[in-house]
Amino acid sequence: MSVSYPRASRIAVLGTSLVQQNHIGNATSLATSARGWMSWAEVLSHGRLSCPVYHDPSVTPGWEPSNRQGVIRFFSGLNFGVSGQKAIEIERRLPRLLQSDFDLIIVDAGTNDMMVETRQTIAETRGRIASTLLEAGKTVILLPILARCTEKWTGGGAERAKAYWINRQSIEFAATHANCHVFDWNSAWVDADNEFGEPHLGYSNDGTHFSVLGGFAVGKLLADYLQAIVPHAPDRMLARDDRFDQVNNPMGNLTSDFSAKTVSVTREQSHKLGEQLVHPGIGAWIEAICDIDVPAHKGILGISLRLQDTADEGHNTISLAPFRADDGSPFSFPDAHWKGALRTPPLRLRPGNNPPELYLDVILHPGAEPLKIEVARIEVRPVSSPVRP
Repeated sequence: MSVSYPRASRIAVLGTSLVQQNHIGNATSLATSARGWMSWAEVLSHGRLSCPVYHDPSVTPGWEPSNRQGVIRFFSGLNFGVSGQKAIEIERRLPRLLQSDFDLIIVDAGTNDMMVETRQTIAETRGRIASTLLEAGKTVILLPILARCTEKWTGGGAERAKAYWINRQSIEFAATHANCHVFDWNSAWVDADNEFGEPHLGYSNDGTHFSVLGGFAVGKLLADYLQAIVPHAPDRMLARDDRFDQVNNPMGNLTSDFSAKTVSVTREQSHKLGEQLVHPGIGAWIEAICDIDVPAHKGILGISLRLQDTADEGHNTISLAPFRADDGSPFSFPDAHWKGALRTPPLRLRPGNNPPELYLDVILHPGAEPLKIEVARIEVRPVSSPVRP
């Protein structure tokens, strides 16, 4: 089967930590991460693009981050990234991955092989991964090997030369395979004026992975890139009478207060959005989304949408959770005007009678200028269970 018009609402991502880190979870929380390039693509596409995930505390052999037995990602869904894996380990996960429902998949593989495998072996394994996905009828977007700083790969060294060669092989592979494309995330990541093709200053937290600034830059480019590949979803239309009704409208809006508003921030603050939400019932899955317009501002450390289950054992889900350094301090957001849609992962309500709550969490640098954020079209709705049988 040839897929030529993939759904924008079911974009899968496959790879290493560079993919896994789009989401972060623990025992009671699941979030899209502010360091995540796919996270930002979802936001900056105004919610048109989606890589759906859901909370999952189960252990899956072969999917354990850094091959640490029993360690889990705390999520399942269409983020198929597992940190520390080599290309051959990614290839071994394809049969399980292909049991999921998606049309388009973005593939990262080979970055963890660069110091231990030949360039030919890496390119061949990447080609086999892409071929398996194409033969299954998927649209494949290959990611080149992402450039690193010279502290990780020596300037002028073998790894950098191998990466250039492998990336050319990917371009040639895509040119000779239908429904296969290349998205060059290096074009947003690399400082073209740098002698050794290193990432832009501040784009990485460690010379290998993304900071918030790097995730934003690549996500913005990806959102634009995918406009030509996936269909335009209908614009969100909120009617005032589209409200939750257990019998007649069980997927209606759980809040009646979705009008546009200005949120003023002078420090780290949590702003409750909407009136008291309706409780749709224990075990229901719900998600939240809102439009947001953020001005250029030098002092932003975090802007997140948080959906909170107020039950005694309730979980929360977050859109754009802050990315923090080892000392707990958040990495800066871009000093640029941006707007889009924040959408939380789905949240399953635990036993309890109190309705869920929705918050906009904002963190500013101490002493930063006040910030005004425009928020509009707030929705909290029941959704179908994301757990596939």
